Amino acid sequence: MKRTSLAIFTALVCASAPFVGQALAQPAEASPPSGQLDRFVGDGTCTGNVMAMDKHPGHATTGKFHGEKTLDGHWVVIRYDEDTTTANPKPFSVVQYIGYDKAKKRFIAVTFDNSGAPYSMGTSQGWQGNAITFDERAEGVEGLVFRDTFTNGDSGMSSHTGTMKDKHGKWVKTDEETCRKA
Repeated sequence: MKRTSLAIFTALVCASAPFVGQALAQPAEASPPSGQLDRFVGDGTCTGNVMAMDKHPGHATTGKFHGEKTLDGHWVVIRYDEDTTTANPKPFSVVQYIGYDKAKKRFIAVTFDNSGAPYSMGTSQGWQGNAITFDERAEGVEGLVFRDTFTNGDSGMSSHTGTMKDKHGKWVKTDEETCRKA
């Protein structure tokens, strides 16, 4: 019985080898179609405000961003680092990966930052005019739901607005930045 099973298994592996090799040889299509990730590529500076929340006072922010394609053009990675100032002694830093899920026909974002939350994951149905909004959940932080909205102007990324649900379920603005490409 064991030899028969081994023989059948070997025959199946040998018969499927050409198909596996053919699938591996197929070039992967860049995601998403029409180069929509290109809107995030580039370098620039941002100025804005973080809104007062709980015991944390609001303050002005300045920072730099860098967006580049990665992983054979299937993803864009955006790095944003605020500047240290007297009003902002613990500046925010974030790395966000944005890609496209062809099977579900939606954009996805995975975000890591220095706020103490492990990471967040979000989705978007895509660009609505010049804006794209990701609905996100922080992993490991119960009930932390927020949105990142990016707008794009003639020269690339032009703004970011963050919102989150308060304890009553109402969306409140957490931060807003206006960006200029370098």
